Amino acid sequence: MSEVRLSVSEEIGVARSGEVVVCGVPVSAAGPLAVLVDGVPVPHQVLWRRAGWAGLAFPVSVGARASAEVVVRPAGEAGPPPAVSVSAGASSLRLTTGVVTAELGLDPFTVAVPGLGLPAARVLLAGGDGVRHAAAVPDGSVTVTQAGPLLAEVSLAGRYGTSWGFRARLTARAGASSVDLSVGLVNDDDAPESEVSEWAVELDTGPVATAVCGVFGAAHRGAPPFAVQHRGEGHPRGIFATSRVVGGTDWQDASDPDYWSRWEWAELHGRQAVNWLVAQRPSGDDVTVAVHRFAENHPGDLAATPSGLTVRFWPADAGPLRLTQGAAKTRLLRLTGGDDRRSGPVLDSPLVPAVVSVLPGYLPYLPERYPNLESHIREELSGWYQSGQSLGFHDFGDSVQGITTGPRTGYSANNEHDALLALALHYLRSGERAYYDSAQAYADHLCDVDLIHHSVHPHEVGGLRAHGRAHVHYVSARTADGPVRTSIDTGHLWTEGLVLFGLLSGESRYVEAARRVADCVVGLVDLGWTRPEPGPRNSGWPLMALCAVASATGSSGYLDAAARTAKAALAAQHPDGRWLMRLGLTDDYCAWQNAVLLIGLARLQELEPTAEVAAAFEAGARALLTLGRNRDGSFVYLSRFDYRWANRSALIREALALAFDATGDDAYLRAGLAGGSRWYRPHGAAPALSNDVAEWRGHLPFLLRAHEAGLLTDLRDAG
Repeated sequence: MSEVRLSVSEEIGVARSGEVVVCGVPVSAAGPLAVLVDGVPVPHQVLWRRAGWAGLAFPVSVGARASAEVVVRPAGEAGPPPAVSVSAGASSLRLTTGVVTAELGLDPFTVAVPGLGLPAARVLLAGGDGVRHAAAVPDGSVTVTQAGPLLAEVSLAGRYGTSWGFRARLTARAGASSVDLSVGLVNDDDAPESEVSEWAVELDTGPVATAVCGVFGAAHRGAPPFAVQHRGEGHPRGIFATSRVVGGTDWQDASDPDYWSRWEWAELHGRQAVNWLVAQRPSGDDVTVAVHRFAENHPGDLAATPSGLTVRFWPADAGPLRLTQGAAKTRLLRLTGGDDRRSGPVLDSPLVPAVVSVLPGYLPYLPERYPNLESHIREELSGWYQSGQSLGFHDFGDSVQGITTGPRTGYSANNEHDALLALALHYLRSGERAYYDSAQAYADHLCDVDLIHHSVHPHEVGGLRAHGRAHVHYVSARTADGPVRTSIDTGHLWTEGLVLFGLLSGESRYVEAARRVADCVVGLVDLGWTRPEPGPRNSGWPLMALCAVASATGSSGYLDAAARTAKAALAAQHPDGRWLMRLGLTDDYCAWQNAVLLIGLARLQELEPTAEVAAAFEAGARALLTLGRNRDGSFVYLSRFDYRWANRSALIREALALAFDATGDDAYLRAGLAGGSRWYRPHGAAPALSNDVAEWRGHLPFLLRAHEAGLLTDLRDAG
């Protein structure tokens, strides 16, 4: 393995000292590794190895707005003795960072940090009937996922009362004066929808003399009780949410001295609260609580009382929180010793390394060579943000389809065409942090709201909801045992983005979510599942999903299911190489749905090549080229001219790129270049949606082949 170079940039103006970075690095060597930061060897911890990647934790020190260069190479020292550890007692667990120790009580679930003077932090839920429940963790539901030397982590699962599932994760990093608590709420009730009236974390800090909060960019100090309330009333889509402080006395300005000179910038973002609250105690031992993306996951409260702090993930005065059966929500908070107003920004923006090496298989980041193309890509990102990744607690990370009339008004987008994959690819090739943050928000939404954690229909568990109002759209589907009602669709089950983001982020939960989707697909294959008159994509997407998880996990069961799916697809191929789909009373041809299946077959061929799949792929690709285009060279969507777009589906380009790889015939590249800017979303169009962003998963591999063949030219300057 050659060395891998990373760049770590500090982007929010907060100097970092020894921050433990967690990430995935594309290394294939099985032996020991060395990690160097700015040329100096540093200790590291290997978290996992899979699919040619390694999850690593290592410390980085970097100044505000500065960068550090990281090199990962084979061989090297294992690092110093453990500074972070986990130990288990008869009825509790302890995590030690070397600075603070956290103690976990399991029944009910509490977190105590004695060194910070926190005897208890309780996670409480009030059901729709107003009854309050503390989460309880039964025996056998605790897993130590990491035990040092740089990162220690414990995962737990339990219940609130009888109706709601609960999950949590406590993380400690070496040398830190803080611990992170991730808490999750899962609706595993059998009712189609259940209500919560309040969900909160109560911190027993002891007497609180004053507390410091921040609203409208300024910091304020006041005597409790008071609450910072953040709501989404500022904009109909919640983009410009607003905050206010309710209660409190003896208020003082505790902001930076030069705040007055920059107030107008805060105004452009609405009146937003910062995500931290400091309890100042008579003893002088202050405690800071910070909530990840507090202002974006509205509604929410940060409250101070004379005896402690409360984080309300869902406040009672916001009305009932209704969660669909099987949906979940996960929130993250940080407990820090001292008055640390930087802990909140750091929690929202931890150091994230960017891979400096060129991403194989995709167009390199070449703004000097293709300035208009790269500008167009960034315009897509800006439009995507405008479409609303800050829709609130329930929808954060998703987007809503731009449909304002008819029965599909208000439908969620639900990662259409694996937009998460495109966002992860954009980050890997450009290193722009905005792509990473956007991908993380989308991945979190997929793992919680779109993934079905529980269902009265067992075949749905682990699947992803097909887009609909409130993320649910029930339809009829056929199985070998008869029709069923379901909210999943084999044409909407994506794992490639989850796998890739899980690898590059170092977070295993995304790969585990992808595994659950693949397990659902395997179950559907066993069930003999079809949708009424399925199209080619209903085989193509499952093939991609199964192959991605098979590559990441090495499990042969996923490849067995993929082979069975491919066999059924090959049996449906017409002699001219096309796959048809039912539209009304006739069979019709859809070029992009054929392209989806061709991509799936190519993924399987990479892992388990066979002559039969190779022949089917080549015939289908040739049909795409010769039978799948209109007279003007654009590709056929359907013979119904008015149905969706005629040419703007880059999945066709992805299939053309794979066909070029298989045959070496540049006719596939020329076909994908024909039409010029028709392939791209027009300048000045409405805000981008997930399928607009997802187009780049297909453009980037195609554009690389065209670039290497000398056929690629820059887009025309829109000006």
